Amino acid sequence: MERSEDKVKRIWRIAVGRLRAQSETLYKNWVSRMVPLRLEERKLVVGVDNEFVCRFVFGHHQDLFEEALAGIDGENYSIEFEPGHSQEPPEEPEQPAKPVAAAPPRPRLASDANEFSFDNFIVGEENRHAFAAALATAEEPGLYNPLFLFGTNGVGKTHLLQAVAREMRRRNPQLVIRDTTCDELLNDFYDLLMQKRSLSAFRSSVRDVDVLLVDDVHRLAQKHQMQEEFFNLFNTLYRQHKQIILTSDRQPCEISDIDKRLSTRFESGMISEVGMPEFEARLAMLRMWQSKMLTQNPLGNEFLEFLAENISSSVRRLKSAYYRLATYSSLNGGSLTIELAEELLHAQLMQESASRLVSIENVQRAVADHFSISIADMLGKKKMRKIAEPRMIAMYLSRRLTGRSSTEVGAAFDRNHATVLHAEKQVPELCRSNDAVRRMISQIERQLKH
Repeated sequence: MERSEDKVKRIWRIAVGRLRAQSETLYKNWVSRMVPLRLEERKLVVGVDNEFVCRFVFGHHQDLFEEALAGIDGENYSIEFEPGHSQEPPEEPEQPAKPVAAAPPRPRLASDANEFSFDNFIVGEENRHAFAAALATAEEPGLYNPLFLFGTNGVGKTHLLQAVAREMRRRNPQLVIRDTTCDELLNDFYDLLMQKRSLSAFRSSVRDVDVLLVDDVHRLAQKHQMQEEFFNLFNTLYRQHKQIILTSDRQPCEISDIDKRLSTRFESGMISEVGMPEFEARLAMLRMWQSKMLTQNPLGNEFLEFLAENISSSVRRLKSAYYRLATYSSLNGGSLTIELAEELLHAQLMQESASRLVSIENVQRAVADHFSISIADMLGKKKMRKIAEPRMIAMYLSRRLTGRSSTEVGAAFDRNHATVLHAEKQVPELCRSNDAVRRMISQIERQLKH
C-alpha cells in the first residue's frame, strides 16, 4: 500500500510536470522552490517561501495549479500554500544538442513587449522589495503614491514599470494610462515652446490620465522650466488621487540640480531600489531566455554559467551577450567553445572588467567628500569617531570595489592588512544593525560605479 508521504510526492510530481509544460517561467520562478507537505482529504498543502509568494501565486496562477491537479487518480485536488518552507531548485541537466538542420532558421524570441510582465521578472533578494511594491501598486493603485523605483542602468526598472501598466490594463481596461519616458516629455515640451504654441495640449496629455508612468525621471536635472511644469503636473495628479510611478538611476536625494520641492514630492510615497541580480538570478534569466528562444542548438549549461559569472553590470548587456552566443551556436551547428565565447564577447568582457575596477584613490575621495573630511585626516593617525568610521568604510569599499588585496589596501591607508580585515568584518555588521549606514554606503558605491 502506498505511504501517505509517497502519495503526496507523486501527486506533486505529476502536477509539477504539467505546470512546467504550461509555463517554464512559472516553474523556474516559483514552482521549483515549492515543497509538497501533506494531503488533507482532497487538498494538497504545498510549502512556499513566505506570505508574499502565497499571495502572488494564488492570485495570479490558482487556475493553472488546479488544472495541474485535476484528474490525478480520478480526483480533482485543490491546493493550499503554506509559508515558511523552501528548497533550492533542482539542477538543470545540460541540454543535449539537437540534430542540425540543413539550413537552420535564424533564432528568434518573443518581442520584448510581450516579456515585460510580472511572470517574466526574475525575483531575487536584490529586487524582491521593488517587485512586491510594483505588484501591490498594480493590484491596488494609490496604495503607494508615488512609487519611486531606482537603480543603476539595465537592472529591470523599465521591466517593472511596463509590468505594472500591463497588469493594470488587464484588471481594468478602462484605465487611462500614460506610459512615457522623461526624454519624450521633454521633447514634447520643448517642441511646443519652440513653435510658440500653447502648452494646454501638452498639459492635458499628461493630466487627463488615471495613471502616469515616467521612466528615467532623473533626466529632469538642470531642466528648470520643465521642472516647474512637472511640479505642477505632479501636484494636480496627486490631489486627484491619480497613481504616479517614476523610475530613476538614483534616489531623489541624489539627483543633483533639481528643485527641492520636486525631490520632496518624489520622496513622499514608496521608494524602492532595484538591484543588479546576483549570480543565481542572472542564471535564471538566461534559462528563461533559453526556453523562449527558437533555435536548433541551445546553449549548454556551461555557457549559461559562463555568462552569469562574467557579465554582472547590466541585464541588457547580459541579454545582448546571450543573443550573440545563442545566434552563433544556432548558425554554426552548435560548434561553440568557451574559448570562442570569450573571443566573441571580448569587448563586453573587457568593459565588465573595467566597470568592476575602481581605484583606491577614487574611493578615498568619495568617502572623504561624503563625510566632509580631508584625505589627509583619513590617512592620518586621528582616532576620533568622525575620522575613524569614514576611514573604516573607505577601506571596506576599497576591498569590495578595487580588486586589490588587503595588504595593498592597507598600504594605501598607511595601515596593516589586519586593520583592513577588521574593516571588512565590522562594516557589514554595522550595515545590518543600522539601515541608515547601509543606505549611505550603497549611495557611495553607486556614485563610484556611475
